[in-house]
Amino acid sequence: MPYAKDDDFRFFHSDYFKKFIEEPGLIEYLKDFISEQKREGIEEVLSQRTNHLTVLLEEIYKPQNVGAIIRTCDCFGLQNLHIVEAIYKFLVSIRTTQGSAKWVDVNKYKSTIEAAKTLKGKGYKLVATTPHTDMSIDDLPTDAPIALMFGNEKEGLSDEAMELADYKVKIPMYGFAESFNISVSVALCLNQLSAKIRKDESLDLKLSDEEYKNIGGAWVCKSIDRFETVTKSFRNKKSK
Repeated sequence: MPYAKDDDFRFFHSDYFKKFIEEPGLIEYLKDFISEQKREGIEEVLSQRTNHLTVLLEEIYKPQNVGAIIRTCDCFGLQNLHIVEAIYKFLVSIRTTQGSAKWVDVNKYKSTIEAAKTLKGKGYKLVATTPHTDMSIDDLPTDAPIALMFGNEKEGLSDEAMELADYKVKIPMYGFAESFNISVSVALCLNQLSAKIRKDESLDLKLSDEEYKNIGGAWVCKSIDRFETVTKSFRNKKSK
């Protein structure tokens, strides 16, 4: 099964490309190497991207599930996904993502407390998903940025994650099973919350100007198969 490789620039975080974005003239030069349709697609998707809603995965060890979750985040317009990999190494099934791994930024942490501190420092409310609570996902307040936390199917969220949560919510269920598959749970929660926040005209869901510029530039770079070669060509032309 093919996995996303750590040294493949297509899967690098958008922050990696800042040095290229800040290089005068480079991004405009690179745009000539992608189609007009692709450039328009980048602009359209960027206009719908948001960081108001994000997902934090704690020790998810099945690459197919991670791949499906990344694809779901992309589909619902989430720019960032957060991963705690204290025990299990983060692996992504490329086939399952259907190309979405290039467009979603993955942020890795060595502990749940590190991830929680980072997200809370950015104003997020941590929301634990668990069947053992009375609060439905339908009743979750969405005025503040939300970080939905999911644990693996075997153990669920850790006690630490549950203690750090600002809210605990469940997905309404009416059968014998106690829980959904993890990737299905993420999709159901994001479907509910994405629809809710996008209908709320009081919320500013758009990326900041700086985020728009940096992510858009990163996507241009990732859209060029021979990105490094083309970049060298640009620099050689400038040096003459």
